[in-house]
Amino acid sequence: MGAATAARVSEAHSGELIDFVSRRGAIVPPTLDAASYPLLRGHLVRSILATATPERADRLFPGDPQQLLRPFGGVSLGSGAAGVLWALVEAGAKVPTELVDWLEGAVHGVEGPGPGLVDGLGGIALVLDRLGRPSAAARLWETIDRVPLESLGTSLADGLPGLGLALLERAPFSDADALCDRVFGIAEELVRRLDDQAESMRRPGILHGGAGAALFLLHVYEMTADVRMLDHVERALRRDLAFLGWDSLATGGAPQLWRTRPLLGSGSAGVAMVLHEAMSYLDEPWVAEARDGIAAACEQQIGAHAGLFHGWAGTLVALQYLRSRPWDPVEVRREVVRPYLERLGHPAAHSRIPYVGLDATRSSADLGTGAAGVLLGLEYLLGDGERRVPLFW
Repeated sequence: MGAATAARVSEAHSGELIDFVSRRGAIVPPTLDAASYPLLRGHLVRSILATATPERADRLFPGDPQQLLRPFGGVSLGSGAAGVLWALVEAGAKVPTELVDWLEGAVHGVEGPGPGLVDGLGGIALVLDRLGRPSAAARLWETIDRVPLESLGTSLADGLPGLGLALLERAPFSDADALCDRVFGIAEELVRRLDDQAESMRRPGILHGGAGAALFLLHVYEMTADVRMLDHVERALRRDLAFLGWDSLATGGAPQLWRTRPLLGSGSAGVAMVLHEAMSYLDEPWVAEARDGIAAACEQQIGAHAGLFHGWAGTLVALQYLRSRPWDPVEVRREVVRPYLERLGHPAAHSRIPYVGLDATRSSADLGTGAAGVLLGLEYLLGDGERRVPLFW
């Protein structure tokens, strides 16, 4: 019996026991906090592993319907196996070898994925490196290196900023000079594209809007001190805030989406995280004002959906990032989000996957909308030691 199959059988039996005990009022803590988190973490890990289907070719874990809309959705970081396995290993779980084998084999059998971070080969290569498969990852990096930059868009999800950030996250690598040259080439292409196509960016947020480009260009500025990068950081953030209806930058009558959509992936929370870092370089009052305003919105608008990209897990990650630093004592970081976690409570321990996808019609294990993203978010919020948000500082 394979490890994943054994996990599913074990979960089926343990689920009956947990359900029996929880009905007697003895197992599920009434609140979600640092003390109860290890229990939830263990349950989430077991629940996710119990849903693995390595016998299927199209996907390894259940996810949001988005994974079915693209031929590589079941493999990618955002909606597929790569993101789920990454969350598991980041949470300290032992990932069964057969599941890593599935990811390594599946990525070579899928047609169409570009080099993107969230939706393509860049994110999958990072995960294979993290899972201890550097040879498989190296083959993907070689494929990525051959992709012409002019064929890529300007979003973090599937374009130039995401590819650049993936390269900056890459480890191990053998040629630092070549990697930096590629990163700088991506930055130059992105700057040129932003000059030519700035008005075509019609979605705000870190995944698809200007904030993703700004995040990457901030990293490049720190490496090069090229002030052109800061010019584009400022323009990209201004554009996103205007779309989100920030008072001083929006056109008349624009809805205040920055207040009502403090989401990590597609709303204002991710934008505020980039503003937080840009404050070190942009001496403009609106940068700090918008950062503080969106942080307050994160405190006031904790939604019911749990997802990392579009729900409370991502909103709370952003809030903790804005109100503390990764090296602060654990107790200080936890205190930032404690009142909001207490309100959310603890999901039922007998539920297989206690979180549904963005469309709220099916349980999801994926990173963007489901249990893997919640697991990763809670590990950042409540885990021990220093915590770094990937792609940031």
